[in-house]
Amino acid sequence: MNVCMISKFPPIQGGISAKTYWMAQGLAEKGVMVHVVTNANCVEEEYRIDDQSPVLPANLTVHNIDPDIPWHIPSSDLYVPRLLDKALEIAGNNHIDIIDTNYLIPYGIVGYLLSRITGIPYIIRHGGSDIAKFLEQGVFKYLLPEVIRNASAIFTDDKNRKYFKDINSDIFTLPRYVPDERYFKPAAGSRRMPTFAYIGKVNYYWKYKSLDKIVDIFAGIEARHSLRFVGQGKGFAEFSRFAEARGLKTHEFRKFVHPAIVPQLLDRIDYLLCFSQDNPIKDFSNIMCEALWSGVTIITDETSGIHDYAKYTRGLPENQVIKLDTQDLTETQDKIKGLIHRWHGPERFNIEVEYGFIRYIEDNLKAYQDVLASIVG
Repeated sequence: MNVCMISKFPPIQGGISAKTYWMAQGLAEKGVMVHVVTNANCVEEEYRIDDQSPVLPANLTVHNIDPDIPWHIPSSDLYVPRLLDKALEIAGNNHIDIIDTNYLIPYGIVGYLLSRITGIPYIIRHGGSDIAKFLEQGVFKYLLPEVIRNASAIFTDDKNRKYFKDINSDIFTLPRYVPDERYFKPAAGSRRMPTFAYIGKVNYYWKYKSLDKIVDIFAGIEARHSLRFVGQGKGFAEFSRFAEARGLKTHEFRKFVHPAIVPQLLDRIDYLLCFSQDNPIKDFSNIMCEALWSGVTIITDETSGIHDYAKYTRGLPENQVIKLDTQDLTETQDKIKGLIHRWHGPERFNIEVEYGFIRYIEDNLKAYQDVLASIVG
């Protein structure tokens, strides 16, 4: 089978690009010929991962769009025609069985156009923010239903199928992401003090991720610890000034790392900070799932999303998830201080994965085959 995936991909930072990276690797491992068409080479500096990309399997090829386009008025990135032009080149030079688009805009639109021109069936996947920012808000209210309606199938999860069922009945309910337990597994590195970390984007609206609360919490803690912020974004400069003004001392800013390096990054932390109550977009978090698989303790203010991951295990270990009330600064600081004082060295929870990465890839591959069989039939 030959698949053309149109998606974010490293060096773009973020959950969709990481998910596409691991899925493309998994499909290639199963013998699928995977062609990824992406605009990753044109990503803004603030969202670019600088790590050198690892060597990819021989049957996985990444195709970047043309980085140079003539200056024009009004100026725009022209991502849809540039992605479409590259995808047409790939489809013309290779036999492609199915088009897999990850994220509605611009990739789903490109898949729709590519299918219209070539006749190759396409499927739609999505994130959480594209639903919240576009579908729920009625942005592109004529175009997006057309893109969804004409897809050969929608690949979504139980939580989000409601957005598609009245537009397209060909829905496959699949996990949106399952980490590869061969890489994301308990392996605590050595360190002399407990390490807390926030891993993710630092956008203009960085307070949505409760980064201000993380700063205020740890600015009042003098006990021996390490605090890392691993991320980038257009709000980083403002956030770093905020942290300095609040007198945050025991912290380290690090750039985001390639998805292939994230398992090693998680080995070096004890507690992952994942606060979501201030975020208007309530969504799936890849890094939280990867941390759980790695045996890292999660500190959060909202545990309902944890159930999205727990159902793929035999039950999360007791105390791997710690819920804090971030509205009560003093109580939260006291609980974190308690964790620091009780820390006697790196430890890891052992999680039993019941629905693993191999099955996740096999289920996606079977869904491809079912889509193609329904078209032939």
